[in-house]
Amino acid sequence: MKKILVKGFLLLTSMLVVLGILPAGQPTVSAETQYTTQQISSEVEISVPDSVYGNDEDLSAIEEIKTDGLIGPFAEIGPTYPGTNVSMRVGDVLYSTKAIGGSSQIVGHVGIVNSNFKVVHVTLPVNGGTVDNMTNYMWRHGEGETIKVYRPKNGRGVEAAKWAVYNYKKVTQYLIQIDQSFSSLTPNYCSKFMWQAFYYGEGIDITDKGMTGDTNFFVTPSAFTKSNHFVYTTSFKAVRN
Repeated sequence: MKKILVKGFLLLTSMLVVLGILPAGQPTVSAETQYTTQQISSEVEISVPDSVYGNDEDLSAIEEIKTDGLIGPFAEIGPTYPGTNVSMRVGDVLYSTKAIGGSSQIVGHVGIVNSNFKVVHVTLPVNGGTVDNMTNYMWRHGEGETIKVYRPKNGRGVEAAKWAVYNYKKVTQYLIQIDQSFSSLTPNYCSKFMWQAFYYGEGIDITDKGMTGDTNFFVTPSAFTKSNHFVYTTSFKAVRN
């Protein structure tokens, strides 16, 4: 009788394993475990072109990004832009006509939305690269100034945003030089940094003029408004309160 019971128990256990009701020596995978795994894979899939970084590339930069929380795992559609019903998206380019910081050399300014829905940009008051939430970004503009949103076509923009997040701290000087190589990170200025983000992050020259990292020229913020790689999406007014 005991042998029959044992055999019956073993048979029942085997059936439950086959049906997937009981684990066969493997830990169960919870939703939290799956999220953690995907989060790690998302954060480390950051491509860094050697031609730009040289020997300066290291793991500490990636750790800084993780610590700052600037690259999230699934962020694509975020809160709406101020005063609109249009959702923010990773990779959106924000264009304004005012030269932030009072520079009169090139009129206009551009920044890119990262996966925390903050704006990564290079600006004169900081004398380099910085990240602003929307409130702070609007404060860098005059009250009521129009900020336009240009969205990358064909689902692009995420890799450009990652590139910008990885590199903005390496821009330590704001300076516009016409004979400056497009591959140099510092000194830099807003539209050149955005060009680099899409060239090295997405593999496209937003001007479609055959520019490469070896080109010595300059790109204006308005180039993004005329580029075939973007579509005008919406605009909103800067509010300083």
